[in-house]
Amino acid sequence: MTAPALNKPAVAAESAAGASPDSAGATAVGVALAALLLLWRRALPQDDDCCRLLVEALGTAMPQPADAGAPTDSGLRRHIATGLTDLRAMDLPLARIADAEGHADDALLLLCILGSMERSHPACMAVAALQAPAREPRPTLHLCDALLQAALGLDRPDAARALKAPLAMGLVTTRGDLPLPLTPLGLAPRLWAVLCGGLPDWPGCAPPPAPGQLPAALSAALPAFAARLADGTLDAVLLRGGPGSGRTETAAALAQALGRNALCVPQDTWLEDAELRLGCALAGSMVVLRAAPGPGEALDLPPVTPPVPLVVLLGEQGTVADLRTAELAMPLPQPAERRDLWAALLGAQAPAAAGSDLAQTLANARLSAPAIRRTAAEAALGAAQADGPLGLAAVAAARRTLAAADLRRLAQPLPRQVAAEALVLPPPVAAGVEEVILRAQRRESLWADLGPTLAATPTPGVRALFVGESGTGKTLAASHVATRLGAPLFRVDLSAVMNKYIGESEKNLAELLDRAAAADVVLLFDEADGVFGRRTDGRDTGERYANMLTDFLLSRIETHPGIVLLTTNSRERIDPAFTRRLDVILEFPLPGFAERLALWQSHLGPRTPGDAVCRFLAGNCELSGGQIRNAVLTAAAHAPAAGAIPPPALYLGVQAEYRKLGRPEPAKLSRRASDPGASAGGSSTAAVDAGAGA
Repeated sequence: MTAPALNKPAVAAESAAGASPDSAGATAVGVALAALLLLWRRALPQDDDCCRLLVEALGTAMPQPADAGAPTDSGLRRHIATGLTDLRAMDLPLARIADAEGHADDALLLLCILGSMERSHPACMAVAALQAPAREPRPTLHLCDALLQAALGLDRPDAARALKAPLAMGLVTTRGDLPLPLTPLGLAPRLWAVLCGGLPDWPGCAPPPAPGQLPAALSAALPAFAARLADGTLDAVLLRGGPGSGRTETAAALAQALGRNALCVPQDTWLEDAELRLGCALAGSMVVLRAAPGPGEALDLPPVTPPVPLVVLLGEQGTVADLRTAELAMPLPQPAERRDLWAALLGAQAPAAAGSDLAQTLANARLSAPAIRRTAAEAALGAAQADGPLGLAAVAAARRTLAAADLRRLAQPLPRQVAAEALVLPPPVAAGVEEVILRAQRRESLWADLGPTLAATPTPGVRALFVGESGTGKTLAASHVATRLGAPLFRVDLSAVMNKYIGESEKNLAELLDRAAAADVVLLFDEADGVFGRRTDGRDTGERYANMLTDFLLSRIETHPGIVLLTTNSRERIDPAFTRRLDVILEFPLPGFAERLALWQSHLGPRTPGDAVCRFLAGNCELSGGQIRNAVLTAAAHAPAAGAIPPPALYLGVQAEYRKLGRPEPAKLSRRASDPGASAGGSSTAAVDAGAGA
């Protein structure tokens, strides 16, 4: 058996002669029925009922004139010879398998008989009757020998020898521990469909989507990979990229360049289902495997005969063992390509002009072409349902919805939109937040025209550390960064990422970063010292494993192409090795008087009881922004539903915060809360200002 002759590329469901799999199957069934009818007349001539049934079924496959009567033995043999010739002319895997060992007619006829058992009820009835009283629905080797003798006139038929190649491949299977002549033979229905020129059709497997417009760099690279797969110098091409990065579309384009049909197969199905592997080999398909090896793991794939060209979809981690492979990292469209694609998909509401804020914000999102198409469709649907404009807000909501489907297991979306006026920070911290946004907006062009050392180490990732006590605005600032960038913000769920089994945490983190990069989301590691903590001297197993996890994070965060924001209450808890890898480190101090005043006014909004009360609270109550938020909400719960919140309610909210802190409330607050006149706002502004300066 020569493998290259068996897995001729299947470029369509039609054979080279223009015959469909259905017509090829019907021809094969006609050949089998003619052989069964010949043997029936010789073995059971007195049983006319089954004979008539076979003649009627054969008439469907071999139409006869109305007055022709039953076909003669010589006519049946001519029909068999013609059918076998027709099957060879169709250039099917069926004929190529039969001819592989030089037993052309007998092997081809036997394959037709075995295949007809999965397609024709009269054939099943005839085989069962011919093998009675044994209750065996499939033909045995003894019956196959008799059929060869009756149909082809062989003096010494040898079905086992004729089926040597199909048996060795696993195409034809034997069943039961019986003497050789009584061994039943079977052929799987899905494999029979492939032998007749069909494409592999297995549960969970499907062709990849048709390739759309690929990035120019990718289109230029594919022909060389296709040529190496075609000439056998490569066994597999490894496409590296995150989910949604266009790997399946690229695989489809590679299959087109090879002139083969492609089939996406789950990794476990490919490893466990030998029948599927054989079907893909016989059909000449290119197989696309979505693999998920962890860090340091190599996927061990079973050998396939005839060889099958493989495309393995991988993330940043893992590889494939013992195969000749070449890697291709999924490049993203250039910003100009992304801008043009957004403009084409969103129409006039996404202007392509370089100076357009919307166009520039969309172009800054490092998304693949398939991800852009999905996002644009989701944004259009969401805008239509909300009867709103198809603008940046709709696109941001669509990005968040699509990313959540991939990331929700390991991270939670934070959907709030935080405008600049909602963020109250000291001027140096506000300037630092603007620096993070600027770095993120220019992360792809930042390296242009700089020196050779920087040009040799480009990375589009942005990493920032926000340090400060709880409630100082770190998470709010992260939400503002995501809002300004038009990107979804996801808070990493450390309880889902960290796993007690060695190696699982690294797998989870690798999956998280791969999916975050594919969706270009902003990742927020809240209380980051839980995973970015200082390394120890590693005296026990737990400490050594923790150090290994930190080392893994160091390398992955440095190469991650997305935006990562870390928050911590204390900078000392973060491993010093991360400092060099961080682009921005911001200290969020507790707010001073000016910031507290702005926070009270911003939180109260139109329900403020007046500037004097806000100044008094800002001057005498040293609370963080989060505590001021809680105090205002408590006050709103005790205040009337509309109108200004009265000062007593605000004092009640502040007192509740001090009780939670376990600290005594300021004396001036106690006096003001117990003084009805003061609570009503009767004190002068000068008195309040004096209190503010105390």
